[in-house]
Amino acid sequence: MSFQTYHGTQIQVAYPVHTISVNKLRVAFADQCGQKIGVFNNAQEARAFVSWLLTVH
Repeated sequence: MSFQTYHGTQIQVAYPVHTISVNKLRVAFADQCGQKIGVFNNAQEARAFVSWLLTVH
């Protein structure tokens, strides 16, 4: 599945997600394909992505 950010970038996620780590505007996560990092423009966008990671299966 993919998450589209407010500025149009898509982040691909292969479930299941094993770990999530947040540091200000960066969200690192490990999924079925390995570890990835998403960099966002603001905290609201980063929170929306983490919320999406936690709810979508």
